[in-house]
Amino acid sequence: MRKWTILVVLLPVIFFALLTVTSCKKSGGDVVVSNKDTTKTDTLVSNGIYTIDSTGVPAPGIILAAPFDETIIPSITSPGLLLVMDQNGKILKQQTTPGPAFSLNRWTINGQTRYTYLVNDPAALRLYGVDEDAGYAVIADSNLNQLQRINFTPYGEGLFQTGQALDVHDFILISDSDYITLSYDIKYVNNIPSYLHPAAKVSVVAPVIEEVNHGSVVWSWDGSADTSFYANSVEGNAFSDSVTGQDYLHMNSLFIDPRDNNLICSMRNQDQVIKINRKTGAIIWRLGGKNSDFPLLATQVFLRQHHATLTDNNQTLLLFDDGEQTLRPYSRVVEFQLDEVGKVVTNFKSFTIPETFSKVMGSVQKIGAEYFIGGGSANYILEVNATTGQKVMEFKSSQATYRAYKY
Repeated sequence: MRKWTILVVLLPVIFFALLTVTSCKKSGGDVVVSNKDTTKTDTLVSNGIYTIDSTGVPAPGIILAAPFDETIIPSITSPGLLLVMDQNGKILKQQTTPGPAFSLNRWTINGQTRYTYLVNDPAALRLYGVDEDAGYAVIADSNLNQLQRINFTPYGEGLFQTGQALDVHDFILISDSDYITLSYDIKYVNNIPSYLHPAAKVSVVAPVIEEVNHGSVVWSWDGSADTSFYANSVEGNAFSDSVTGQDYLHMNSLFIDPRDNNLICSMRNQDQVIKINRKTGAIIWRLGGKNSDFPLLATQVFLRQHHATLTDNNQTLLLFDDGEQTLRPYSRVVEFQLDEVGKVVTNFKSFTIPETFSKVMGSVQKIGAEYFIGGGSANYILEVNATTGQKVMEFKSSQATYRAYKY
């Protein structure tokens, strides 16, 4: 995720202006897309933030988004906005935050609804001046009322700075007193292989994962302990630079695999997804990147991906494959079925998203026969049939969202 700001947004009174336009649909690149009746008219409405194109009939649900303006001069002092909408874009709940907000999500735990989100806090400590988003997480009730504010929890003998903040990429809620956080630590390391010509005093942006239960860190993982990541980085790897901390991993998503309780993580600057043992911290497997445990065909290679989760009763790994400006300047949804013992891809599917290239951010869920896609920096939210490519619903805006969810 890049460093963005949020324009102060004062929502007008919600209004719905019905318009009709002739439908126009791009074809998906990796699936057969049926021809669409070009005489069909779409219904466009506006809620003051998004223009909603209801081409089909979206299933009932709750849509979560935290839009922000990525075009203005970066400033973390601008407030954020949380939106809870229905499937037609009607705003059901909204709330501002002290700084830009990311990853608004909803959880049902022991019959109770909880919302969580991350705030890029204007007052948070920016470690050693490194330009990274930092702040805190919030656990809220069903009406978005704050129940807890979660800050970074120091542990062990780590040289953590007073006031160190969380990263704002992801947060997993297990219960009100048990959660998994993601943060980063600027570390001066001496374990970079010599053939990478590291400076005498080189620093790296090391991801730190913590599980915190009743206020205590019960498990943690520090990415800088594994030296293999250094050579496999595709960005943030100027190790001869002794001034700038190198963001050579850039972890951007966390997901608990309910089949074995281990952690699936996406690392953008490795073009790789890994699975980490939540007891030992050992890496169980690596998918993608320069040292993938699974041999990949050229069509299966993903680039700068986000939001690694499981779908199809936890049998399929689902990724938002952003792509890369030079190597492949268009975005896809990709699905992998993996033999985790034999380290073989047993099934693969890709879907080229019929929208503008998402250079950064993005998310995808598979809901029945449809993909629900948060377009990240491409400023759209799209629901589309995963097989035919038929658009069901699309929200478009001048503002980006880190992720969007539908429940």
